[in-house]
Amino acid sequence: MSNETPMINILTYQLPYKLTNQIYNEYQSRLKEVSYLIENYKTYKSLIQHINTVELFLSLSIFHKRVIMNLDGAVKFYGTVTSKGETDTIQIGGYKMTEDEKNKILAVVINYNQLLEKFSIPPTVMEYFETREFLKKLIVYKSEIENVNNKQKPKGKKESKDNEEDDFDLPF
Repeated sequence: MSNETPMINILTYQLPYKLTNQIYNEYQSRLKEVSYLIENYKTYKSLIQHINTVELFLSLSIFHKRVIMNLDGAVKFYGTVTSKGETDTIQIGGYKMTEDEKNKILAVVINYNQLLEKFSIPPTVMEYFETREFLKKLIVYKSEIENVNNKQKPKGKKESKDNEEDDFDLPF
């Protein structure tokens, strides 16, 4: 990944500086911990050959927690407040959210969730408190992907790319 732009930079592009800084600092801290755990504990050694994928999932999980979950919360908050009161605009800090803006944010959240579903990424992989928990979830997810891939490949037959137009294999 050295010649490519890190995923964390792509995900944080054009986000407010303060939020980008928080995301990037968490990413750097967790990445150091991930590297240490994978290199020093046999529980996590199975991920060492997939370190680039682990970094991608780490970036995505932090983005999920810091951006998507907050957007989803704002949409739900808007729905609760407007259904209980007689208003179509709510003010959060200095920001006024209208129904049109709520719908745009909802579309972002829906599209994000559809992408996770398209690539068979369960949202539970993104939900963790400790880095160890994140790595354990990745190991379980990796084994599930490998089991599905092993069941789909008939023994003795070569794979045909013609039959896999919309299948996307994760690099596990």
